[in-house]
Amino acid sequence: MSPLHDVRRRPVRSALTAAGIAIGVTALVLLGALAEKLGRLVEGGRDFATGQITVSGSGTGAVTGMTRGGLLSREQLAALGAVPGVALVAPVVMFPVSDTPATLPFTLAPLVFGVDLAALERNRRSPPPRVRSGRLVPTPGSDEVVLGSQVARHFRVDTDATIAIRGKTFRVAGVLEPTLTGPDSFVFMPFATAESLLVESEPLLRRLAMVPGSTLLPIATAAAVFWADGEDPEAVAARIRERVDHLSVVSPADAAKQLDRSLVVLNSVIVGSALVALVVASLAVTNTMFTAVVERRREIGLRRVVGATRRQVVGWLV
Repeated sequence: MSPLHDVRRRPVRSALTAAGIAIGVTALVLLGALAEKLGRLVEGGRDFATGQITVSGSGTGAVTGMTRGGLLSREQLAALGAVPGVALVAPVVMFPVSDTPATLPFTLAPLVFGVDLAALERNRRSPPPRVRSGRLVPTPGSDEVVLGSQVARHFRVDTDATIAIRGKTFRVAGVLEPTLTGPDSFVFMPFATAESLLVESEPLLRRLAMVPGSTLLPIATAAAVFWADGEDPEAVAARIRERVDHLSVVSPADAAKQLDRSLVVLNSVIVGSALVALVVASLAVTNTMFTAVVERRREIGLRRVVGATRRQVVGWLV
C-alpha cells in the first residue's frame, strides 16, 4: 500500500496533520524573524541611549521619558548646561505624528523627533543614520522634514514630496536608509519647528505661550546631554542629579541595564511562544503516528507473525 494511497484514504486527517505541521513551522519562522527585529530595535535604542545622558521630566524612564511625562523648562535646560563636565545640551521634542497614529509593523508608531541633528553627531555610541535620498539635515527655520524608511513607505512619499503632520504641510528633504531600529519610525525636523508644532497642537501650552511676557519657551520633552572629553559620564550624571531638581536622569550604565532587562523579557516571551508552536507541531505528528498504529494493529501482528522485523514494520508505517 503506497503512502499516496494512505493520504487519499484519509484526506481530511492528512490535510489537518499537514496543516498542523505547516502552522508550527510558520510560527517558528515568524517568531524567529520577530525576535531578530525586536532585538535590533532594542539594541539600536541601547546604542543611542548609552552614548549620551538622557534627561527627562521627573518620574519618567530611559525610553518612555522622551515622549511622556513632565516637560523640561527653559530654566532646567539652562541649569543642565551649567553643570561641570557637560559639553552640550541638545533639547529634544518627541510626540506622536497624530493623536491616533497608525501602527507600523514590528516597530514604533510614527513619532516626530525634533532635535538639532548636528548635535547628535556627538553621540559616543550611535552614528548618524544614512540617507537613501535627499539630505540628512533639514534647513533650520524651514518647513522641511527627514523621514525614516517605514514612515516614508507608510505615507507613500519620497524626497521633495509633501506630508501633512497635525494639520501642517511639510516638504520632505530626505528619506533615510532602513536601519531596522527606531529611526525608521521617526519624522526628523529642526527642534524649533517641532517645538512650535507641539505648542500649536496642545491648547494648554498654546495659551501659556501667548501670555504677555511668557518665559515658557524653549520647552522640551527630553534632553540629550553630552559630556566633555575626559569626563566620566556616570560622575556627570550624578552631578546633574545633585544640582538640578525634578529631573529623571538616566546615565549610560542605567540605560544599558533597563534596555537589557527589556530585551531579556522579550526574548523569554518569544522563546516560550516558539516552544508552544513546536509542541503543537510535535503533537500533530505524534497523533498521526498513534492513529496509524491503532488502525493497523492486525496488519502489524500478521507481519510480525510471518517474520517481519521491528525495523521493517516501522518503515512500513512511516
